[in-house]
Amino acid sequence: MYLVMVISVMTGCTRDNEKLFITDTNLSILQKHKSNLESLLANSAYGTAPGTYPENSKSILSTAISDLETAIKGLESGGSVSEEALEQQVAVVNQAIDAFKNSRLYNLSPEAQQFVAGLKAKAQEFTALLNDEARWGNHKDQYPVESKEFLETAINSLYTLVENVMSGSIANMTQALFDDAMQTAAAAMQKVEDTKWEEDNIIWNLFVDGNNGGYIDFGYSPDYVKFGDANKQSFTVELWVNVTSYCNVPGQDNSTFLSTMTQQDYWSGWRSQDRNRGLQRTMVAHWQNDGPKDPQIWEPGWKKSDNWTLNRWTHYAFLFRDEGLPGFDTPTDVKCYSMIDGQRQGEIIRVGERWRTYIADNSVKYQVHMTGFCSLDNNGNRQEAFSGYIKKIRIWKTNRTEEQVRNSYLGLVTDVTADNSNLVAAWDFEVRGSKPTSTEITDLTGRHIATLKGPFQWVESTEVPQ
Repeated sequence: MYLVMVISVMTGCTRDNEKLFITDTNLSILQKHKSNLESLLANSAYGTAPGTYPENSKSILSTAISDLETAIKGLESGGSVSEEALEQQVAVVNQAIDAFKNSRLYNLSPEAQQFVAGLKAKAQEFTALLNDEARWGNHKDQYPVESKEFLETAINSLYTLVENVMSGSIANMTQALFDDAMQTAAAAMQKVEDTKWEEDNIIWNLFVDGNNGGYIDFGYSPDYVKFGDANKQSFTVELWVNVTSYCNVPGQDNSTFLSTMTQQDYWSGWRSQDRNRGLQRTMVAHWQNDGPKDPQIWEPGWKKSDNWTLNRWTHYAFLFRDEGLPGFDTPTDVKCYSMIDGQRQGEIIRVGERWRTYIADNSVKYQVHMTGFCSLDNNGNRQEAFSGYIKKIRIWKTNRTEEQVRNSYLGLVTDVTADNSNLVAAWDFEVRGSKPTSTEITDLTGRHIATLKGPFQWVESTEVPQ
């Protein structure tokens, strides 16, 4: 073991740095331990009174000092010592110090010795439990890690009482004092027992392996795609997504979060996704010209950098309103934009023509299923998938305010409830408690069912990339 500390001293802009080397060698380590033992031997009180050390306990320290002297002489003569041997020598020194301090026990009365032994045994019992990691955690019949504090306090109290008895600070250790200490320890243990989990207290996140065939089928519902009368529709889609692997199919550059979109007959519906590994966007079908006619798509999005959405939780929201979103100088012109992690980001679709409105027609006509972790082609085949996590989904038949979206990102919303008439669908794929086992999950409104298909698994949140 060889420790080198380097201290640089700046003496001026035109002078080289002076370097002072302070070396802590194997030799100096042994010399320091020898000096500490010699000081303890010289400054301890000896005798037969409580708190003093028996005369014969001096040999404990003297033997350890002698062994160190032999080792030191060997190093001074040019010898060496391995790191393992040095650690063993230091361990022997510490054992000698413990044995020396414990020798005060023999100056106590037999009854006091029994009390000390009982207190130590209880402290050691608690320490063993404290160090048994299998007993601590968030699974059924485990103790919460926070409850370790009860045992730590009890152990400290027990050893403090032991030290007070052995040092002579408590000259008359009685049965009553002992019983009181043990009752206090038992009360601490009961506090720990009271916190034992009766059921799992794990937070589970749903992982769907979209790149290998996994996805969520939400079924068909007009709630997912039609949000009021034609030309007057408004909606908000928001979700928390964590991509672990982007779409890996050649020629497919979208990793689809949620989709209700179809191209049968013409574009209809919407689709939220990550394009080209980092571009967050939503495709939304709209009429291009008066009639209405010429269906096309808008794709407002924002990209921070390549791969920035990989292995992190991102809150994504898309806001749309046929008659224009508020907060702009032309309040009837802004049709849609995205918010990411609580902030408006990227492109804003601003058009003046009133007939450029959202299309839901063929998603309703063909009863297109909403899917997660992929989209469907016109034949119902999976495409543009990804692997990862989505922990919350919210679909509203209104344009949420930016403050509402920001509060949702911050976890401050309180209106995600079944009786909120503007909330058309909502799922939480983050669950606290026992590990979910069902492949069918009812949404928070009670009106819709999501079916897990293909490879998926529930993962403890502590193992999910953040």
